[in-house]
Order: sequence, then structure tokens, then C-alpha cells
Amino acid sequence: MLRPLLTTSLIALSATANADTFTAEARVDTVTIYPGLATISRLITLDVPAGQHEIIVPGLPRSLATESLRVSSPQGTQVGAVNLAHDRLPVTPDQTSPEIQAVKDEIERLEEVLRLHDVGIAEIRLRVQAAEEQIAFLQSLSQASAVEGLAASDIQSLAQMVGSETLTVRQAAFAAEQEAQAALRAREIDEDALRDARRTLTALMAPKQNDGAVLTFTLSAAEAGEVTIDISSLEGFANWSPVYDMRLTTGDTPAIDIDRAVVVSQETGQDWLNVQLILSTARPGEQIAPSDVWAPLRQIVSEEELERQRLLTAQQEMMVMEAPMMSMSESSADQVVDRMAQPVRATADFSGATVTYAYPGRVDIRNGVDDLRLPLDTLNLEADVWAEAAPSRDAIAYRVAEFTNATEEILLPGRALVFADGTMIGFSQLPLLAAGADTEMGFGPLDGLRLTRTTPRKSAGDVGVFSSANQLTELAEMKVENLTGQDWRVLIRDAIPYSEQDDLEVAFKASPEATLRNPEGQRGILLWDLNVDAGTTQDISLEYTLKWPSGYVLR
Repeated sequence: MLRPLLTTSLIALSATANADTFTAEARVDTVTIYPGLATISRLITLDVPAGQHEIIVPGLPRSLATESLRVSSPQGTQVGAVNLAHDRLPVTPDQTSPEIQAVKDEIERLEEVLRLHDVGIAEIRLRVQAAEEQIAFLQSLSQASAVEGLAASDIQSLAQMVGSETLTVRQAAFAAEQEAQAALRAREIDEDALRDARRTLTALMAPKQNDGAVLTFTLSAAEAGEVTIDISSLEGFANWSPVYDMRLTTGDTPAIDIDRAVVVSQETGQDWLNVQLILSTARPGEQIAPSDVWAPLRQIVSEEELERQRLLTAQQEMMVMEAPMMSMSESSADQVVDRMAQPVRATADFSGATVTYAYPGRVDIRNGVDDLRLPLDTLNLEADVWAEAAPSRDAIAYRVAEFTNATEEILLPGRALVFADGTMIGFSQLPLLAAGADTEMGFGPLDGLRLTRTTPRKSAGDVGVFSSANQLTELAEMKVENLTGQDWRVLIRDAIPYSEQDDLEVAFKASPEATLRNPEGQRGILLWDLNVDAGTTQDISLEYTLKWPSGYVLR
């Protein structure tokens, strides 16, 4: 039976006599993935004599580009001319690889095994034939002509002897036939193995058509020995992105545990098996130098010239309006379709130093399969937790946490699955966080912090006996009710109108007074920072007034 052949992706093909050509298949060893691109390092190992040799590397991806290809060899060797061809293997002298030679040796062994099977089966058949001839002789003794003149006792003895001998011979013939059948079954197994071996040899010896790219280069070696050559290339259709599980725990010491993982995908045309994976935030496919600037050309034009241009433009517009509507030409339609077909791509700005992550251990990333998720690590960060409420928009408050990136590395933007005290809340988006940067994130609703906002009074009308000004007054009453069973710090946000005109005056009063007005430059926004104990209610009243001169309309 043909045993499975041991194969390896590092294949060194010995050159024939008076030849210096080697063929080797490269295996992917290290992959560095950037946004949209990947640098792939493939290795081949050869045992070469001293001198100059031609190295052929088939089976590379069809999309491989020469400009991004780099071939490097160890000290004591030198790489010469490099050529990249597609879809065909270059014509080379006869080569015999260890893999092909092993299959040939196995075929010879199986052919000899089948020959011995045939010899053994023929020998068994001779024993069966001899037994059949003995049986025919014994049967001839029982014929009447053979017993004429014999006494009855002699005939009886002869019959017993013939019967006994015939039984013995038939038993021997039966055993020989069973032995022959067993030998035939064993031969069928080896015959199937021989057929498989011949098919394997045919596949190995057949020329490879449409098998991607073939790399050919010269290698000069100062001394004989084993050399490992690195073939690196920049290839597209690979990507990675971070994903997070963010787990907030509240209580006396609030904290956030961030489980980091990455999602990797690739469609380079080859499987990456047992590779070292490196993830980088560098963007080699984007702009690498600052843009140019151009000085504006300014001109002065007389007012008379401007008036002539204005009149000319007005006349041209009038002519266009009076002309009949023309249908869009085919070329114009094509241009519109082309503009509509242009993809709209979202871009992210990873400012600052490049970050790389070397994934521990080796991984398999197959071509064109679903995204592969790989865990990285878990970060533990302190957090500040409070409730935030917008009574004009929501009926309940929401839990908010602020935390600082206390690590010494950048946290990349990515989709986050959010948990609060062991309960899954939903999905959010973690922004880019440099080391030491702060951020705020929502961590779900607080159904026990109930909000109401009403406007019991809203009036508009003239002021004074003689109407010289107009005004609008609105009174809003807000209420926060804490039914959660624990005390909460609550930040309440509301808004009043704002004006950019001196004649439109805005005044307001609030009870209690707002803690902050226009936070972070947000005009018209008011913020109350309150402590609402469990089981209590906090009331807020807000009144604002707008005044403007008569003869104007408020918008």
C-alpha cells in the first residue's frame, strides 16, 4: 500500500549533472498588515553548491507586482537579476526533485510487489491444478474397467482408499484456492496504490498552466551549504481593525475593563498558514509628503468693466432661459453615471507615531473566508461615573463614564460592545485615544432616573402702553425623580435661545442657578451639576425672555 508522502512548502530541487538550476516553492512566513495592504515575507530554503545558480519560485499570487518585490539572501550570497513572469513556468533543464524521486521509487517498489504477488498466485494455482489432476486419477480408478477381476474385498478397500485420498486432495485444493483469493485481494490493494502513485507522479511532472506568477532570479554562493532566501512583497486586499468589549463596573471604585481583539481579513489569492502576524497603523498606500500651495492671482477691474460683465451675463442667462429644453446627450449622461459610480470612502486620521502589534504565536488566515477575530489583551482603567439627562428630549437619564487612557500606547478607533455591571448594553464606537487622553462614553439607560419637562407659561406680546418693543417669555419646569435605590450625581442639560444681534436681547433666570453656561463653547446650552439622593426629587425652573424692537419679526 502506498503510504502518504511527506510534503513541505520548503522544497529544494537538486540540479541535474552539469546544471545549476533549482526550483523551490516559497511558504508565507511573516505578514504585516496595514489598512488595506499587507507586506508578505515568503521564505525558501535551498542546499546549493558554491557558484552561480538560477532559482525558480513558482506558485506566487497572480496579482504580485514587480515594483514592490524584494529578494534578500544571507551573508556570503548575492542575488542578481530578478524576473517575474505570469501564467507559465519557464523552460528549464530536466529537474528531479526529492518529492518526484520519492514517488518514482514508490512506483518501482509497488511494481516489484505486484510482480511477487503474481509469482505467488501462479505458484498457488499450480498446486490447485495438481490437486485437480490427482482427483481425476483417483476417479479413473473407480471405473468398472479398472476393477475387473478383483475380489469384492479388494474392490471395497480400493473404494475406501479412493474416497479418502480424494477428500484429502479436495481439501488441499480448497485451501490453495482460499490462499489464492487472499493473494488476489492483497494484490488489488497494492494495484490501487500503484495507480495512485502514477497519478501523483503525473501531477508533479505535468507543466503548470495558469498557476499565478513565477519568480526567477540568480543566486551566487561563495560556499556550498543551506541558504534561506526572503522574498517580500507589498500586496493589496488585506485589512485589520480593532474591536473592543468594554465592561463597566460601578460602586465604590468604578472601573472599566477593555478586552481588545482584532478582526483580520485577506483576499490576496493565497492562504496564509502558520504565519507570524504583525499589525501596523502605518498607511503606506496614502499620501507621504505635504501638499503644495499656490499663491492666488489677484486683479483689479474697473467698476465700468464689472457693470458690462454683469449686463453680458444677464443677457446670456436670458437667452438660455428662452431656449428650448435640450435632452441630455449620451456623453453627458455617461459622465453623470461615472460621477455617481465613484465610491465614497470613509477615511480615518491616525495622527502621531506608528503603532505595531506582534500577535503572539502563529495563526492561519485563509483567503476569502469570513473575518478572523484574534484576541489581544485586557486593559484595566479607572473610571468616573455619573448620570446625564436631557429632559427636553428624553424621559430617563443615561449612565456616562469618563476614563483616561493610562497605557503608554494609542488606543485605535473601533467598534465596542458595551457592558454595565455584567449586563450587555449595546454597541458603541471607541474614538482614537492617545496615551493620557480622556474620553466620555455612554453606558446605557437608567430607567430609575425619570425626567419630566413642562412649559406652564409661554407669552408673547407688546410691552408698554405705547408699543415700542416686542418680547417672548417662556417658563419651563423640569423634574428629576430618583427611583434607583442609590444616590446619583446627575448632569442636566437644557437649552435657551441665543442671539448674534444687538437689537435681539436674551435674558434668563433659573432656580437653582445653572452650574455652567455655554459648556465647551456650545452657545445657548445650560448645565446643572446636581446630586440627587435615592428616593428624592430635584426640581428646576428655567425662564427666558427675548426682546426686540417693533417692526421686526422674530425668527
